[in-house]
Amino acid sequence: MINARQLEVLCTVIEVGTTGRAADLLNVSQPAVSNMIRHTEDLVGFPLFVRERGRLVPTREAQHIAQEAQYLFMQQKRVENVINELRGGTVGRLHIVATPSIGHGILPRVIAEFVKNRPKLTLSIELGSIDENTEKLVSGQADIGLSITQPRHSMLSVRPVAEGRMMCVCPTDHEMALSERVNVTDLNHVRHISYAAGTPLGQIIDAVFSSQGLERRYFCEVRHTATALEMAISGLGVALVDSFALFGRDLTTLAARRTHPTIPLSIHCISCNLFPTSNLALQFQGFFSDFLKNHDIPTVKPEAIN
Repeated sequence: MINARQLEVLCTVIEVGTTGRAADLLNVSQPAVSNMIRHTEDLVGFPLFVRERGRLVPTREAQHIAQEAQYLFMQQKRVENVINELRGGTVGRLHIVATPSIGHGILPRVIAEFVKNRPKLTLSIELGSIDENTEKLVSGQADIGLSITQPRHSMLSVRPVAEGRMMCVCPTDHEMALSERVNVTDLNHVRHISYAAGTPLGQIIDAVFSSQGLERRYFCEVRHTATALEMAISGLGVALVDSFALFGRDLTTLAARRTHPTIPLSIHCISCNLFPTSNLALQFQGFFSDFLKNHDIPTVKPEAIN
């Protein structure tokens, strides 16, 4: 059976290409590294490296073993972090991944309240696409994820924690600001900022147009509602954005209108079944849900919404 030290040596040699450089990084002698590699090859029963021009080139089998070992090292790192947190007396560490509209909108406000009674909490916040966030959750790099789009991965648990809707935003002097509700298909007749057809929001909006026998048209294509919102604030056009992105924003130059038909959306809290969800992550999940239940979404000037 290969032990963790043998895997560490294997991965280090693969990374640097020579036993000498690996020995320096591991703080051992070069013969010790060479002996460890030979012993590991004896244990597995097949070669792990071939020598080419003075470098050790890993076989396909060695690369596969090293790839699987990364999950072990990640779990080992998680255990070390827990021990360090207990030794240091901190409350804990929470790594959150979120999509940009949530990360630029509601998330900072929730965190500001969450940390008030947790002064020793260590946080790590990363914003990315749903695919990028899924990878971090499945690999154990993140504790919890927040997204409007539901990820499709068998190892993830997904729970809706807040309900919202798409809103139409435009400059306050725009013709669409005069309407109480904006027909989604009327966006074809104005300077429209919208989402690529392959994105989840693009597909949702396309379904509304398709139901009317129409094809969506727009002058500027974006991937995230955070980008669409900033462009609308700058006066570049009209956009549909999720109501969560409007929370707490200064929208003095922007009007926000409900749509017809209503396009409902949810924020989903995501965790990975491969790793136990920490008590801290569960606390944050509940706090996030309660916070949104107790606050109106979106929060904009009263005259901006009818």
